[in-house]
Amino acid sequence: MSDDVFAAVARLLREELDLAGELRPEMRLVEDLELDSIRLLTLATAVEDRFFICLDEADEEAIVTLGDLVAVIAARRGGRDGE
Repeated sequence: MSDDVFAAVARLLREELDLAGELRPEMRLVEDLELDSIRLLTLATAVEDRFFICLDEADEEAIVTLGDLVAVIAARRGGRDGE
């Protein structure tokens, strides 16, 4: 997992969704972070804008944890760092 991408995603979560506290790759977006559909959409839009990628329906179904999100971002970007 790219530490740079994870750090950038953590920043997005804090800035866009006002999440506080520790964030770990194994944390589930819905169950652990308690993101509802509106907040998930906000996160998806922020990720697309920040990383210049498009998330499709298959990506959205595959993303359960923060680590899953980081892996999808890295795959879409061809492994490039988030900064």
